[in-house]
Amino acid sequence: MTRSVIVNIFFFVLLLATIATGCTSNQPFDRRGWNDGNGLDFPRRNPMVDDLMQKYQFKGMKYKSLVGLLHEPDGFIDSTHFYYQIILKMNALDTIRTKNLVFAWNKKDSIITDVKVTEKEYPKKDYSKK
Repeated sequence: MTRSVIVNIFFFVLLLATIATGCTSNQPFDRRGWNDGNGLDFPRRNPMVDDLMQKYQFKGMKYKSLVGLLHEPDGFIDSTHFYYQIILKMNALDTIRTKNLVFAWNKKDSIITDVKVTEKEYPKKDYSKK
């Protein structure tokens, strides 16, 4: 093989490796990057969530401190649970997959009592006429 062919193959393999690791690599948590998005999609949250969970001890943290770190929650499940959306995959109007960072808290003293990442796959709906 000629030198130019070997160089081209090397760069092609390097490009593939970069793409493959770039899609799955984690990123360090960045407060400003956490809210990057359009309100429906937050593309930087999924790569950051592992680092966020490792860096911070959320149990025992005050709600106000958490909001200072992550901004206001994306929603409340009930009076004791709220969440930050990590992934929301849609197919037209149907939800396909969700991943959320869910916090439990004691509303009386505003203390975080638990935190977990939840993921759910939804069955595909069949709209074909029978």
